[in-house]
Amino acid sequence: MELRLSEILRYSGFRSHEPDELTLKKIEQLEDEILGSVTPKSIYREFGVRALENGVEINGVKFLSEALKKNLSGCDKVLLYCCTLGIESDVILRKYGATDSSKFVLAQAIFTEMCEAYSDEITEKLAAEYLKNGLYLNPRFSVGYGDLALEYQREFFKLLEITKRIGVTLNDECMMTPSKSVTAFIGITKDQPCERKTCEICDKTDCQFRKR
Repeated sequence: MELRLSEILRYSGFRSHEPDELTLKKIEQLEDEILGSVTPKSIYREFGVRALENGVEINGVKFLSEALKKNLSGCDKVLLYCCTLGIESDVILRKYGATDSSKFVLAQAIFTEMCEAYSDEITEKLAAEYLKNGLYLNPRFSVGYGDLALEYQREFFKLLEITKRIGVTLNDECMMTPSKSVTAFIGITKDQPCERKTCEICDKTDCQFRKR
């Protein structure tokens, strides 16, 4: 898995200035540690999807969100996807959270990029399989993006049976454990989608991680 340094730096908060040599060395060391310790895993399942006036319905569950409806426009099927970096990622974060604040920030960024890079790999493989049948995949859309409330994570977990199948749990605030886990809707369409990214769909313009 290839991690993008530019994205790690972006997630770390580097925008208007270049990182120094010490920071780059720390990133290199952390990458070696993380890639040697963490094994990502994922699950996904295909469902039918129906457009509603103000959202979508999947397997009898209504997700009220104009942004999700827009993302799944033209789709009559959708993949529900989850990946996790496992409990090892939380162990590493706790270690640096207690011993080295700079490494903690960098490790957070590396794990975020690792989730993205791994999900991109899985999505690309799925896209190649669906393309054999003349179908395309829309960009991933996660619970909590745009106007899709984080509370819908509970319904998402039930539909995909995430805790049973992959061991990721959800607390009362709808936060996942292991923390470096991702859920996403991936629309399946007969029409080749545009290359819109999630930041263009999300209306949270003040997000520190927004791609400009």
